[in-house]
Amino acid sequence: MRKIRMLNTFKLWVGTVCALAAATLPAASDAVISGPVCVVDGNRIQIGGEFRDGSCWGGIDIVLHGSTAPGPSETCFNKAGIEWPCGEAATKRLKAIIRLASATCYHIDGEFENGVPIATCLTGRKDISRELVLSGLAKADGHKSNRYALDAEKAKRRRLGIWK
Repeated sequence: MRKIRMLNTFKLWVGTVCALAAATLPAASDAVISGPVCVVDGNRIQIGGEFRDGSCWGGIDIVLHGSTAPGPSETCFNKAGIEWPCGEAATKRLKAIIRLASATCYHIDGEFENGVPIATCLTGRKDISRELVLSGLAKADGHKSNRYALDAEKAKRRRLGIWK
C-alpha cells in the first residue's frame, strides 16, 4: 500500500513538473534558434553573431515578438515636455536584460517582418519582450499579440520609461 501511495505521489509530481515546463513555452513555433546574443536595437537581436566595428555581424536576425520599442535614434517627451533619448534607453535596457547570456528564440507560426523571423525569445527564464514592456521601454504590440497588454498597463500606471 505504501509503495502505491509513493508511486501515485511521484506520478503527480512528474505530471506537475511537465505541465509547468510546457506552460513556459510559446504555444506554437516553427523553429527554435538559440545561441549567444548581439543586440541590434530595442526591437531586434542577432543570435550567433558577434559585435564588431559597432555593429552585429554574422548571426541570425530576429525581430522580438509582441513588443515595439522606439527606434535607436528616436526621442520621447516626458510629462514635463523634456525630450530624452528613449530609443537609446530601450537598446541599453535590452542589453542589460540579456547581459552576456545566450537566448532561445521560438519562431512564431512562420511570421516574418521584412524577411526577418519574428520570435519569442527567452534568456534564462525571462521573456525578453515582456521585460522590455514591463520596464516601459517598449509598447505591447496589439497587432501581433495581446500577450503583454497587462504588462504595458502596469508600466503606464507606474509611469516608467516612455510613459514618464
